[in-house]
Amino acid sequence: MNNLVKPFALIMALTIPAIASADVTANNVTVGEVHITYTAADAASSYGRKELESQIRRAAKEVCGEQNLQRTRSLRQLLKNRSCYDKAVSDAMKSISTSA
Repeated sequence: MNNLVKPFALIMALTIPAIASADVTANNVTVGEVHITYTAADAASSYGRKELESQIRRAAKEVCGEQNLQRTRSLRQLLKNRSCYDKAVSDAMKSISTSA
């Protein structure tokens, strides 16, 4: 299973582009196999950004794997998963900031 997570993590890290256009009202962020759809209004409001960040965090957990040592049963895997998660969330939030 972990062998499947690594390619998804790499794909996720490389496919979170900033999709921005003044004429576009909805944006899609592709994270591995997870798609998050939002509008410019969602990204502009405080509540919308919090909800969007929550969705991004859930998607990162799904793609990057467990964030719990008891479940990964390996410190090395836990560190890889956390690194993947942190980068995915950071990159996705940056892409939203540049497209909003």
